[in-house]
Amino acid sequence: MIENLRKYTGLIIFVVALLFVGLAFFGNGSSAGQGNPGDPPAVKIDGRTYTYTEFQKGSSATIRLAMELGLYQFVSKLGGFGPEGDETNQRFFANHLFLKQAREEFGVHPSDEEVTAALKAMPAFQDNTTRQYDQARYNLLVTQGIGRLGMTESDVLELVRDNIASAKLEEIIGGGLAADRTTAADQVASNDQQVTIQFARTSLEKFKEEIQPTDEELLAAWETTKDKYQTDRKIKVTYFIAKPVYPEPEKEEATLPQAVTEEDKKAEAEEAKNKKDIADAKLAGEKKEIDGKFADLVDAFLSELDSSEGAAFESLAGENKWEITTTELFPRSAVPAALSINKNSATDPTPVADLLFQLVLESEQPLAKFTDAVPVADGGYLIARLDEIEEARTKTFDEAKDLVKADYISEKSAEALKTDADEKTAKIREAVTGGKTFADAAKELGLEVKSHGPFKRTDQLDGEADTAILFDTASMVAPGSLADPVLRPDGALLVFVEKRELVKDPARDSRVEQTLTALTSSQKTTAFAAWLNEKLENTVIENLLR
Repeated sequence: MIENLRKYTGLIIFVVALLFVGLAFFGNGSSAGQGNPGDPPAVKIDGRTYTYTEFQKGSSATIRLAMELGLYQFVSKLGGFGPEGDETNQRFFANHLFLKQAREEFGVHPSDEEVTAALKAMPAFQDNTTRQYDQARYNLLVTQGIGRLGMTESDVLELVRDNIASAKLEEIIGGGLAADRTTAADQVASNDQQVTIQFARTSLEKFKEEIQPTDEELLAAWETTKDKYQTDRKIKVTYFIAKPVYPEPEKEEATLPQAVTEEDKKAEAEEAKNKKDIADAKLAGEKKEIDGKFADLVDAFLSELDSSEGAAFESLAGENKWEITTTELFPRSAVPAALSINKNSATDPTPVADLLFQLVLESEQPLAKFTDAVPVADGGYLIARLDEIEEARTKTFDEAKDLVKADYISEKSAEALKTDADEKTAKIREAVTGGKTFADAAKELGLEVKSHGPFKRTDQLDGEADTAILFDTASMVAPGSLADPVLRPDGALLVFVEKRELVKDPARDSRVEQTLTALTSSQKTTAFAAWLNEKLENTVIENLLR
């Protein structure tokens, strides 16, 4: 009701009219999306223009829908994981186009039966307890959960069809690839071994303490990296949170128990429970009726706001006695406490701040600067207007100086750490070759030596946070040898391998087969990704909104 965009009545009529013209998502025609001021051209791919609506639906909206359906691998395959913004959206949009084109070129057309089976197997549509397909959950998502994305049930079905097709295309494009069984066996054996090691650490902190950059050095560093030091984008909004007023639950006066026998006590407790259930049901019914009337009131507010093209926001709120609040400029990282809340939705608990930072200040649509009536806790609704934007900019040297200094010290200390670790490794190897033990050679360089083992990959060494790193390093080094230094966030590890032993395991052959299957699948996925990357590199993409 409220979230069906009634405030955009005029726009909805326009979109309906647009549909009759025959423009469809991913349709044909090089001039599609042009000449429509309400839906400007957004991106051009190899000469074909797509409107803002087409682009948003085919990129960010499809990514969000896929994520809600749990199709994370699909999003990853098409490059949808990455910093939010035009580059990620354009990559996903273009790859989605390539996928649809490939479906036609290779004749990959998943059947309705395959789509239905895939839907029923998706956790998003399964009961949380029984893990069985739940038609009610499916109906809820396709009728209420995806309208905000501009999606319908047909979009869900098409997305699932594309996901199935992507797996089939992986088989076609990477079908000639097969992993080497020896590689799989070596990988399993590496995981199954146990190692005995000695190791020493060098600390990054001492190098940080030695680096004291001058202002001239920092200024020179800032000049070459200044674009990375940006202020936060800030916004200023005016909003209200309107909540219905519910009747207070009836309070019963406390009375002393009258019952004496256990049977009478049970009857008395049952009577009290029945009275409470009746009172709760009555209150719930009253709340439901109040919620309905309140939703109608908010709907009427939106309708009148639409009629006034947003100009009557304060006056309409005042008529309803809804308290208006105007914020100062704030970044996404420091949202006012009152707005640090989520949308009250089981399927879409989006932070309200995300919705606020998506508002558009300059638009031909006057209500583009307003949110919908966003449901929040206690039956309330939030409606906000974007008043001002302070766009991100490059910080001055003085503003960025502390960050520049921290980055400078981090970079230079990491370089010094690597140089020191390489030098110590070379000296220890030379000493070991000459007959010294690792422990003696390391101690001569001022290092503290520790020993561990034998231990396996799955073990956790007491007091040792780097167990996995130590094992992985040792697992690839010949016994009696010193590994190349391992650089860690807090220093470097110098690992000397005393022994490597393979643990007997009758289930190893089975794991080799599993690993072989996984490696083959990974190679096919890599081949598919390479195919998409090649297509993308040979495609001209123009952002028309800049």
